[in-house]
Amino acid sequence: MSWTVSFRSAFARLQRSSQSTFSRNKNGILKDCSRNAIEVTNVPYYYHVHLNMPCNQRCIMCVPDGKHSKDLLSFEGFVEFFEKIRPFAEHITLIGGEPLLYPWINQVLELLAAHPIAVTINTNATLLNEEISLRLLALHELNLKCSIDAASGSTYYRIRGTDMFQRVTDNLRRFSDRARTRPNIHIIPVYVVMRENLGEVLPFIDFAQVLHPHRVEFHPVRHVTKWYVTNNTGWKFDGREQSCEFFRDDYNSTMKQAALVCESKQMTYEVQYL
Repeated sequence: MSWTVSFRSAFARLQRSSQSTFSRNKNGILKDCSRNAIEVTNVPYYYHVHLNMPCNQRCIMCVPDGKHSKDLLSFEGFVEFFEKIRPFAEHITLIGGEPLLYPWINQVLELLAAHPIAVTINTNATLLNEEISLRLLALHELNLKCSIDAASGSTYYRIRGTDMFQRVTDNLRRFSDRARTRPNIHIIPVYVVMRENLGEVLPFIDFAQVLHPHRVEFHPVRHVTKWYVTNNTGWKFDGREQSCEFFRDDYNSTMKQAALVCESKQMTYEVQYL
């Protein structure tokens, strides 16, 4: 509670002061962090905003029954929050649900494009259409993190619960072609690793290379050992069988191979070893 009060007080002080600048605040909060301050006199410069909960997929490791919450942040709520952080924000991440499903995503992107702020969006890229693409390309800086988790349509269907692999592939290739002359636009394919898709890790690197990615990320499925669920594709997900900690040696070996392949292709990558 005292930290929350202190945080709000810091906002108020900085907003009242005409001498407060972005650089001054950033340097200040970094100093606060370096000394492990319990109470801070500055505010963060990197923010995550949860726009909505609805999603158009049934990912087996997320909400496999597709019964996503309907909660969402009003556009007025987003604008009010953004106006508070705007003098200090260097980077903002938009998350969902599926952020591109947010009813006011075009207005949000238009607002952000008017300011020198970096934007990260975590998306499944199924809704990466012409209108949204143009608005994304207008941003000052973009990190488009695209969750795909497969290198084939059949594996994509089992894991993500929808038959949209070709649609996603087409969307990303079209967007990549447009972004190639924009060094501030970064495509980051993301692959969540489990036993079911372990064999497609290396083919996924070939898939991603065509997109000229900023980097490729691999994340292990963990902490779902008690799950035994389905996403209406006919596949039963057994958490103990699919969680990477239960086939640690095979997982680590594949991640080492992935790292070597990425290096041979001069691709930046992020892997996690267990």
